[in-house]
Amino acid sequence: MTITGGELVLALSQGEKAAGLHGDLRMPRAAVREVAVVENAVAHARGLRSPGLALPGRIKIGTWRSPGRRTFVVAHRDVPAVRVTLDGADYDELLVSDENAAELAGRIREWAGLPAPVTEERVTFRSGGLVLGGTLALPSGPGPHPAVVIMTGSGPMDRDADHKRMPLGVSRDLAHALARAGVASFRYDKRGVGESQGDFLSAGLNDNIDDARAALAWLRGRTEVDPAAVFLAGHSEGAVIATAVGAAEQDGLAGLVLLAGMAKTGEETLRWQARQIAGDLPAPVRVMLRVLRTDLFEKQDEAIAAFKASTTDVARIQGRKVNARWHREFIAFDPGPLLRGLRVPVLAVTGAKDVQTDPADLDVVAATAGGDDVTTVRVPDLTHLLRREAGPGGLNTYKQQLRRPIDPGVLTLVTDWITERLPERPA
Repeated sequence: MTITGGELVLALSQGEKAAGLHGDLRMPRAAVREVAVVENAVAHARGLRSPGLALPGRIKIGTWRSPGRRTFVVAHRDVPAVRVTLDGADYDELLVSDENAAELAGRIREWAGLPAPVTEERVTFRSGGLVLGGTLALPSGPGPHPAVVIMTGSGPMDRDADHKRMPLGVSRDLAHALARAGVASFRYDKRGVGESQGDFLSAGLNDNIDDARAALAWLRGRTEVDPAAVFLAGHSEGAVIATAVGAAEQDGLAGLVLLAGMAKTGEETLRWQARQIAGDLPAPVRVMLRVLRTDLFEKQDEAIAAFKASTTDVARIQGRKVNARWHREFIAFDPGPLLRGLRVPVLAVTGAKDVQTDPADLDVVAATAGGDDVTTVRVPDLTHLLRREAGPGGLNTYKQQLRRPIDPGVLTLVTDWITERLPERPA
């Protein structure tokens, strides 16, 4: 990659053009949003090749597609790569191997007028008998720093809140925003995902809560971190976990951030979700369901009853192998008593167009959370994915939403709320 005037140019060799079925790529300076160095570019290029060339474990050249993301890749084994995140261009990312990736990334970042990169360290910690992998992100300057444990939403999410089929990036974007505001953070892979041991399907909600408590203890023990200024932040299921951990670990906790969190029980939340999603189904699907005489709500009743009756960690329900123990524990989870027992500051943020968490739950949080510093914000046009959506914001828009970044206003809201509640340092 080279910089030519106001453009970033990826000049391909003849072999690369043939392999990727594409000519040289030119991206305007205004499209460059983020620049990072990736050590294992071949593994990082995920999704479906369309079109391109792949020699397993060795080379990937061409276009790789995943929901909401289109990446042009020139990746070679054992050669670091520059990842350029784009907005408003033909591609959402460029991922290009270069022997001098760190130097090239710095030049592109300076040319695009982007802030300095966040210092990150890949680490491991123990939770029970398992070793889990995570990333500690540190701001510039001397410590000890205030810090946040970040927890992802439901599903087999990695530390960045990326799923193989749905790269949300919520935890990564929040971590980087916090670092630029002078706040450290720790995010980690769920059990059986990324660099974490264990099995995702057999893990229950209570296991996930235990892992978050272990992450909190680990972070408090780091010399770079001020143990008196540690917060918890979670998105979706992560907000459920933050509520549970916050209620159990209030001593010395600086506050909670609940993004798209719930105040209903898990069962009530699932039933509310079904009502929102039923109205969002495409017309041909609704017609087919009527032809087949299939009632979605009856199917959900059957599934919930089956989860409640199950006794194993994993079960086959309605033809699918699922994490039965997680569902049992989520269905039974009641945040009400935990919210009432909280005495730490709370920020709860939900989008007005969220179809997975009821925005009205914010009123319940405001009325029941026990502390005297409770802030609730319902963000207009914000969806469950923390993106803005001018339309309805239902599930059928998720793929397009993922082509847009996390709403900057939400990141600013969270970082400002946290920095305003930091204890004063002695002079």
